[in-house]
Amino acid sequence: MTFDLATLVATAIPLCCLTAVWMLSRGGLRALPLVVLALAWGIGSTWVVVGFNDRWNHNYGFASLVVIGAPIMEEIAKSSLLPLVAWSRRCSWFVDGAVLGLAAGTGFAIRENWVYLSGSAPGDGFSVALARVTSTNLMHAGCTAIVGAALVGTWSRGVLFRIGGTLAALACAMSLHSGFNRLTRQGHPNALAITLTGVAVFFVAAGIVATGMPISSRWARLDLARRGASASEQAALAGGRQGVDVLDVFETRYGGVAAERAEQLIELQRRIAIGRATARIDDAALAELERSADAHRRALGLHAMMWLRSHLPVDPSSAGVWATLAVAGGAEISAEPVREASGMWARFAIPETDSTGSHTDAKAED
Repeated sequence: MTFDLATLVATAIPLCCLTAVWMLSRGGLRALPLVVLALAWGIGSTWVVVGFNDRWNHNYGFASLVVIGAPIMEEIAKSSLLPLVAWSRRCSWFVDGAVLGLAAGTGFAIRENWVYLSGSAPGDGFSVALARVTSTNLMHAGCTAIVGAALVGTWSRGVLFRIGGTLAALACAMSLHSGFNRLTRQGHPNALAITLTGVAVFFVAAGIVATGMPISSRWARLDLARRGASASEQAALAGGRQGVDVLDVFETRYGGVAAERAEQLIELQRRIAIGRATARIDDAALAELERSADAHRRALGLHAMMWLRSHLPVDPSSAGVWATLAVAGGAEISAEPVREASGMWARFAIPETDSTGSHTDAKAED
């Protein structure tokens, strides 16, 4: 395979599509190793299906291979790694499964692009690459994403429900793949119909990922409510527009590093809520997330935490998770006499002071 513009298009555009969906999923760097692994598996799985496709073609003919054999074997091959990566703690809910399936399908499509380009006539490479990245590649990625979402989404259910859900998703992926291939086998293929079908399958996968955002926000709201957050704090901390606006102002006052830490703290709250709601994270992992949240609170410093405490709630009369900041020695800083707060922002150690108001802990952070 020679590296040229066609190869660049056939490789870079699928990777850009994958990156866009990965960023939409907000999986962050924690999910990146699994995404890379799934992408590599997708590339490698093309060698697995070669022998099978050759035998099917020999025994039943090329037309049968295109609409039956290839969809069956290729969807199984692309998805075969997903049950293994689903065991990872980095894969906590159906959005993660969809992204990993998308990565596996993208890897398969990229390797298949290279094969088609190596056999294309001189001068046709760019048109072949462009046609594939706008149709076939999207279909491959979208079909495997559906399987990944179903596999991880049913992981905490019973064995029969898990197996049944995954097999149903796999059958759906095979059917979509077969239907797409049928369009390419017509006497006069309709390029627009083929492209729209590929785009539609891809957007099904992207829609699964996008659907996860409001669901995770709802889980975060419920988790915050159980921990004593007011309605206004739930709206801000669950990833709504209010929280974004507050962080924008916070960044102008305390800088980009502090704003990033505050945003990471809010994202940790979302992950904790998702872990509890899906039962995919054990107590030890949840405790580790809580410790990480504590570390982020302390890294922000007292002044920044106090500013957030006074600006995040829109209802100043509510108690909520900002009502109390725990301090050393059992004392409290509180805007009003309220019950002890238990939310994600409630605990924050500050140094003790002596009778003259001098700090007694030289290591305390501000």
